[in-house]
Order: sequence, then C-alpha cells, then structure tokens
Amino acid sequence: MWLKFNSSPTVTAVKDTHLALYSLPFPAVNVCPMDKIKRSVAYKYVADRINVSYQESELDNFLNVLTLFQHPLYSRMLYYLNSGISGFLSQLTAINITDFMLQVLPTCNEVFNACFWIGHSYNCCDLFSLQRSEEGFCYSFNSLTSVKKSECPMFSTLDTDMDTTHTNSTNWECILRRNTAAGSTSGLQIFFKQFTKSERLKNASKITGQPAVRVQVFYVNEYPESGMGSIVTAKKGTKLSIMVKPFVTISTDRIKHLPVVERFCYFPDEQHLSVSKSYTQKSCLIECRLNYLHIKCGCRPYYFNMLDNRIPICNSTQLLCIAQHNSELRFYSPPIGNIRGFLMTEMKSPLNCSQCLPTCHESVFDLDVDYSLDSLPLTRHSYGSVDIFYRNEGAVKYERDVTFGWIDLLVSFGGIAGLFLGFSLLTIIEFVYWGIKFLIYQYNKSSSSNKITPKY
Repeated sequence: MWLKFNSSPTVTAVKDTHLALYSLPFPAVNVCPMDKIKRSVAYKYVADRINVSYQESELDNFLNVLTLFQHPLYSRMLYYLNSGISGFLSQLTAINITDFMLQVLPTCNEVFNACFWIGHSYNCCDLFSLQRSEEGFCYSFNSLTSVKKSECPMFSTLDTDMDTTHTNSTNWECILRRNTAAGSTSGLQIFFKQFTKSERLKNASKITGQPAVRVQVFYVNEYPESGMGSIVTAKKGTKLSIMVKPFVTISTDRIKHLPVVERFCYFPDEQHLSVSKSYTQKSCLIECRLNYLHIKCGCRPYYFNMLDNRIPICNSTQLLCIAQHNSELRFYSPPIGNIRGFLMTEMKSPLNCSQCLPTCHESVFDLDVDYSLDSLPLTRHSYGSVDIFYRNEGAVKYERDVTFGWIDLLVSFGGIAGLFLGFSLLTIIEFVYWGIKFLIYQYNKSSSSNKITPKY
C-alpha cells in the first residue's frame, strides 16, 4: 500500500463524459499567410530608409531570409545568407525588422473574404486580430495572446472563470466566444482571398510553394505552435473541415499540497512568464528558446519585441547567428539520470527547459481534419475555406486527485491489520486510550488515600 502511494501519488479519473460546451471557450484559431511580405511595399520601405546603392537581387535574398525567419526553420535562411549579401546586410542594421514585417504583412482585408460565426456573418477584421507567434505575425480568433487582447485577464479554469466575472463584463474585447452546438457550419467559417501574384517574392514558389495559408487550432491561453497546423491552398472550391473534440483536466486542491516533483505540474499562480500572463507549458518552452537565443546571439526575434526593452531585437547582421543555432533549439536536454536511448552528446544538449512542466489544469483538443470540394457559391468564389466546429455536443472532463490522503492511508493500514491480525489500528488506539485513563484513575485514587486530613 505504501509503495503504491509512493510510486503513484496522483490518479486521473473521468469525471464527466458530456461536459456542456458552453462551460469552456471555443478554441482559438490562427491564420498565417504563407506569403508574409508584399514585394512592392518592401521595396519602397527599404528605398526610403537607406541611401546606398544595391543590387535588386541582394534585396530579394534579404526578403527570402525574412520569409524563412521562423521556428523551427531558421537553418533554411543559411542558403540565402551565404549568397554574398553580408555587405548589404551591414547596411540594413538601422532598419527595425519588427516595424518592417508589420508594414509588409498582408492586411486583414487582403487575407479574408468572408467570415461566419455560429451561422451569422461578421466582418473578419472584427473577429481576427494580430497574433505574435514563432512563425511571425499572423491573425487569430478568440486568442488571449493576441495583440488586441494582451491586456485582458487570462482564462484560468472551469471553476475560476475570469472571463465571466463582473469586472470584465463590460469589456467586450476580453469576452471569450463560446458555442453550444456541434456539427458542420455551427462554429467558425472562414473564406479566403487570393494573394496578389505581382506582390509575391520572385522565389516564392521555391520558398513557400503555391499561395496558401496555415490554419492552427489551439487553446485560448497559449500561443500557436509554429510549424503545426493545416495548409489551405488558394484554390477555388476547396474546403478544410476541422472537427474539434475538447478534453479538460482539472486538479483538486489536494494536489496543490503535494511537492512539485511528485505532482509534476504547476498551478497558474506558481510560475510567471514574460511572454504570457498565464503559465502554460508551450509558452514556457517559447520563453526558454527566446532566452537561449538571447544568450547566444544577444537579441530576440522580431515577433516578440514586446518582452523587454533592454533586450534588442535581432537586426540584419544577427540573423546568421540565429540560423547557426537552429539545431540546438529543436532538442531539449533530457532529465539528469541514467536514461536509455540517448547519446552522450544528446544528454549534454545546451538547451535546458526542464523547468517547463505541464499545467495542473489543462485543456487539449483532439482534431479530425478533412479536405473536400464544396459547391457552396461563396466557396466557389473564394480561394479556399475552413469550417471549424465541435464534433460532439459535449466535452470530456478529467479530474486529477491524490491517490491516497493520509487519512485514507491510515484507514487502509488499519483494514489490512484487521484482516490479518484480527484487530485494527483503531483497536490499538482504544487500548492505549483506556490504558492511560486507567493509570490516571489509579494515580488519583492513590493520591487521595495518602492525603492527611488535619485535626481540629
């Protein structure tokens, strides 16, 4: 019994297989254009800010580098960085890459054709806002890590829903959208425009392929995971259906009394990050990689420029350093100990993110993806569409609790003693109790008999 308690201090059990959908926020959705740079705007931006002569091919290679400036593809920048443009890059150090990428990014109106939420038509730019990610600048829906919602309180758990508190009820920017229905067209529908061919980079077909967008579904408190998601190519009539099945895990208060090394998770108020107001494992890993780049290259990528004014944003000459350390960002050093399956060089990986544990309250999504052709008139006149909806009318809720409390453990030991020895621990306690009471009685009796009564 003690071995079971010591080896598995926590247990997770299904609490509800049909949790109401309205009790949790609809998933956040991120849309990243594969073409992140409008060529004519980029040409004008550079021409207005540097007064030296340069070859157009040098600028094209620089734009190719910035297009590939995203985790985990930093190493792909090396081909263009080593194409003889080092002298040109040294002349671009005065250019703020964050401002540059914001100016050349396709606007919301240039990306989206139409949007529907729970069957109602909306202006896409009212639903989507600028989103920072390790893939660059994108547009997101219902994300608390977006630029527009950066000052909003974070959604914590089902039991402490900061989203529905009275103090936040009048700030509509901070209200998370929810849904009650399941099935096709019951959630979020997005229809896209085609990126203007004349605005594509000269080598765009080799770098990003044909015009497309990347669609990512993630939890509202997190950042979208770079390199993940589904690609929607700019073809008329194509439709991507994403069916979402939510799973929620809630930890009881008794879990919090266990040491972190035993429960192996953090509660929201136990860790604080600079990239997010709410702790999540993915956000912690992002911060870990950013800190590593700061140590190695002395800067941080342009898309997380809001973190700390004391840390500079990587300029044009520091891009080579980031590309050279790309492989180190893909693998974290394993926990210290004799772990099989790792080479000695892997055990000594310089990137240590062991402090990034999972969250004790966690929400994950099981996604089913399906591509098809749609005969809907709006789909036929749009260059790709996405339909994101719940698969079922309910979510699955898990509860994480301690395997045994001390009282449970004591009762279990008592039951085992009663089974094998014919008595329980409670019986022993009773014997001790009555024994002490008998000794007190005898002591008091002896004291009274030896007491001398005065004579008058």
